[in-house]
Amino acid sequence: MDVRKELERVGSIYTGHFVGVSTKHLAGYCNIDPLLPHTTLVGEMIKMLVENFKDAGVQTVAAPAVGAIPFAHWGAMHLKNMTGQEVSGVWADKVSGAAQREFVFEREGFAEHVKGKKVLILEDMVNQMASIKAMIKTVRDAGGEVVGVGCIAANRGADAKELDVPKFIKLCSVEYDVWAAEDCPVNGLCSRNEPIVEDIGHGDAYKKDHPDYKGGYVKLLS
Repeated sequence: MDVRKELERVGSIYTGHFVGVSTKHLAGYCNIDPLLPHTTLVGEMIKMLVENFKDAGVQTVAAPAVGAIPFAHWGAMHLKNMTGQEVSGVWADKVSGAAQREFVFEREGFAEHVKGKKVLILEDMVNQMASIKAMIKTVRDAGGEVVGVGCIAANRGADAKELDVPKFIKLCSVEYDVWAAEDCPVNGLCSRNEPIVEDIGHGDAYKKDHPDYKGGYVKLLS
């Protein structure tokens, strides 16, 4: 399967001026949401991912909320079928109001399936790595051993060494230029007054803090 081509077909890859959860400005965006209704396609992609970890002794597949939640169950099911061993599927919820991205296993019984277990983390898109690093920390803080991270797509720079995990697998690359919030007005898209997309990523939050941005705001989904 050509995963990138499938993402393009379902409308998951965008070009434009976006703001990520890291507050960095991006010249593109990969939004997995349009992929999720295609359950057979999602299942096939997750199977491709977890095949790379079938010999890692995975006991639990964990995912960060919200978009990657289905990956936990798809991943656990495929690994069970491959190995014949029971594999749990759990997710961590976002901590509301946190200054930086944080996750917690707050659902009843979820933490029990992480503590002392070999955990595979699955994510949809790894962009500036703020979310996936927070998820890795959450698993380790809960007593889990992270055996690897897998994702559908990733921007440049994401690898096992940067994430401090034994193994990192991505099904495709979706790369675009990135600027720190303070650099974008100097040499990025803000310096050219490129409109910011407000209904994908975190452009809406940026708009609340910068309502007078000269480039203005646009919506792609409505």
